[in-house]
Amino acid sequence: MTLWSKVALWPVALFSQMKKGLPRRKRLDLFLQEEGGQWWLDLLLFPLVCVSWIYGVVIWVRQMLYRRGLFKTRQLPCKVMSVGNITLGGTGKTPLVITLARELLKRGISVGILSRGYKGTRERHGGVVSDGTRIHLTPVEAGDEPFMLARLLSGVPVLVGKKRYTMGIYAHEHFGMDVLILDDGFQHLGIKRDLDIVLIDGRRGFGNGRLFPRGPLREPLRCLRRASMLVLTKTGPSTTLAALEDVLRHHAPTAPLYHTRYKPAFLREASTGKRVSLQAVCGKRVFAFAGIADPAYFVYLLKELGADVVKEIRFPDHYNYELADVMMMREQGKRVDLSVTTEKDFVKLQRLPLENIPLYILGIEQEIVEAQFYQEVMSTISS
Repeated sequence: MTLWSKVALWPVALFSQMKKGLPRRKRLDLFLQEEGGQWWLDLLLFPLVCVSWIYGVVIWVRQMLYRRGLFKTRQLPCKVMSVGNITLGGTGKTPLVITLARELLKRGISVGILSRGYKGTRERHGGVVSDGTRIHLTPVEAGDEPFMLARLLSGVPVLVGKKRYTMGIYAHEHFGMDVLILDDGFQHLGIKRDLDIVLIDGRRGFGNGRLFPRGPLREPLRCLRRASMLVLTKTGPSTTLAALEDVLRHHAPTAPLYHTRYKPAFLREASTGKRVSLQAVCGKRVFAFAGIADPAYFVYLLKELGADVVKEIRFPDHYNYELADVMMMREQGKRVDLSVTTEKDFVKLQRLPLENIPLYILGIEQEIVEAQFYQEVMSTISS
């Protein structure tokens, strides 16, 4: 039965429940159960379905214009590697960008990173976050993730700007890198890339499989055929991947498929910057908070380390912390042994007074399961 047929029969079905002499609330609950559970939710979300249809048409027209050459795809004077995804939310792009940049440096290849600088004040006009030796922009100017990249990657220039091609030319002219990594670049069709790495969350997959805003997809799944490599992130012994891998092989049969897993890398005391053993959280009462795309996985990693997470707060992604939040953390800190957050959150927190808060930062890194991954990357770069 279609949604509109159910809506038309709604008065008849509800009247039949009224004849049973049940209380009003009970009549409504029974009606919803007998008439297909939450079909009413589909009705409430119908405006989002309409918007997602329009969004899908816009995507199709945009891609067609690029295919026909009406929108130009331009080539930078260096190798370009894109790390992106096809869904909204966190799939682990930033940790993989860090891992890739470090691996390339280790192999003697000069590398730079180009990010849009989402929510940073320099997003529109562009700017150099780091020249590889010194950081020039604040987290507010650069955006929290580019600033974090600049802080963690010594010897790697990091630039931001909505006009990626213009900033890419600037990066090559001023820093002369061999490889430029486009952070979150899968949908940026204006730059030709030599390698398109697409990340998929191994736990969440594609959600309900619908386009934004009705679902998490940025593009239809058929667009995965543009990918050079597919990477399933956040995998582990307890993650079931067979069904998700079948979907990926259907939409991108020629793209090699790799797997990564997160592992805690360090625990750092916020007040001193001193690193302590990861075992410091084992058996301790912990208050965990994060404003990232997938805070549940952050809490999961803490529990894997043996932490007793007695309180957790999940802030929105890219959350801007305020003094009221610090006061709350100070109160929560009195009830626990440790307060723990992420590297990305600490970028926003360090400008605030954090005295008398037993705050620690959990650093994570991405481990690539298959050694062939780097061989494929290096083969593409050297070709």
